[in-house]
Amino acid sequence: MESIVPVLQIDEYDAAVDYYVSRLGFSITLEHRHEPGFPVFLVIKRGDLTLSLSEHGKGHEGSEIYVVVDDIESWHSLCLEMDVKLEHPPTKMPWGNTEMLIVDPFRNALRFSQEKTHEGHATPNKPK
Repeated sequence: MESIVPVLQIDEYDAAVDYYVSRLGFSITLEHRHEPGFPVFLVIKRGDLTLSLSEHGKGHEGSEIYVVVDDIESWHSLCLEMDVKLEHPPTKMPWGNTEMLIVDPFRNALRFSQEKTHEGHATPNKPK
């Protein structure tokens, strides 16, 4: 099943966790930082509702959506066939998904992701 996951910008990890997890009852299903102390990317879920929260992209014009797909290679082939510019081709990400990124003419980012294509890992939230 394919789905769309909105990516919402956050400014502060603790406030976001308080609001979405403590108050609204979401659970964190993925938390990733490229290195300890770097901006965080969270995936939160409550029932069938999935949202992403990101400290990345400050100053980004336009919006971003995270499109979960069953077959990223078919999307990649379509983009190549239709001459859609890729910001990055399908790439194995550290968290276990394979992702590619396109940006539409209005500066909206569409990040396509096929989940669990390889072994991934979590990173700590804060340096020890």
